[in-house]
Amino acid sequence: MLQGEEYSVSLKPDATRNGLTVRDSTLVVSLCPATRENFDRFLRDWYRRQARKTFQAAIARWLPLFAEAGYEVPAPRLKIFAMRRAWGRCYYTKGLVTLNLHLVKTPPACIDYIVLHELCHFVVSNHSQAFHRLVESFLPTWRETDAQLKAFARAHRVIG
Repeated sequence: MLQGEEYSVSLKPDATRNGLTVRDSTLVVSLCPATRENFDRFLRDWYRRQARKTFQAAIARWLPLFAEAGYEVPAPRLKIFAMRRAWGRCYYTKGLVTLNLHLVKTPPACIDYIVLHELCHFVVSNHSQAFHRLVESFLPTWRETDAQLKAFARAHRVIG
């Protein structure tokens, strides 16, 4: 699963080095050596790279919109963890956003919503009405996207 799309995984065990290519709806994983431990580590690291690239792109898309709206939101440092209870957290006093590694598996609209949600905390630190009005000013469909995200979490047992 990547950005809401299902992929099957095909293992290519006779490789001379580790790698991954996407062919249609298949992730072709080349491993050397082809062990379960190497597979797990390689796929986790690959997901982490995809997540970093995807999340940084989403942050880069939102920041100019904050500036246009008159909000000074700094480009945050980004940390990625496999979190069990949250999609993201904002530590606005530290200039840091942490995002759940599994978020990269959700549809792009969900990724954009969570990134927006965390960036809004640089303007309004709590979940007050002012916070939700701010989110809505950027993303009027946030409630629908939030429901989609919750349905994804239930279906894929990602957040407990």
